[in-house]
Amino acid sequence: MTEEFNYAPPLKHLMVGICGLVLFFILGSMIKIDNLWVSIICGIFSLIGLAMAMGFLTLFFRKRPARKLRLGSDFIEIPGRRGDGAKLNFSEIQDIGEFDTYDNVIIIESHQGTHLIEREWMKKKEFEMVKAKLREVWVSEVSAI
Repeated sequence: MTEEFNYAPPLKHLMVGICGLVLFFILGSMIKIDNLWVSIICGIFSLIGLAMAMGFLTLFFRKRPARKLRLGSDFIEIPGRRGDGAKLNFSEIQDIGEFDTYDNVIIIESHQGTHLIEREWMKKKEFEMVKAKLREVWVSEVSAI
């Protein structure tokens, strides 16, 4: 039985990007002030807002996966950028680390490389289900050795 979970960047990336654009336009319009130093400071913060907006909007739109995180009885498929995700059989996994950390990230090490599953990219209930399944599989794999 294969379960599918939504795995997408959080909306806070989109909101911070939009706020950066608003900051850019508001402070950019204040450059016309007669005081030179205030005008320079507004210009610098306006450019910082533009850079912040471009960065967070790029993060949000480029990391939108076309697929979902899939968890089967013997594999896990983690979506990546532009459809280049990883499909890992549980037998290929070398180590699963950091189940209970403050930032809620599961690190999976395999022959294909290191893969992350982040809590903020999923609903809490779905993340806990994935974490429980991976912990169950990892404990059974380690005890088999």
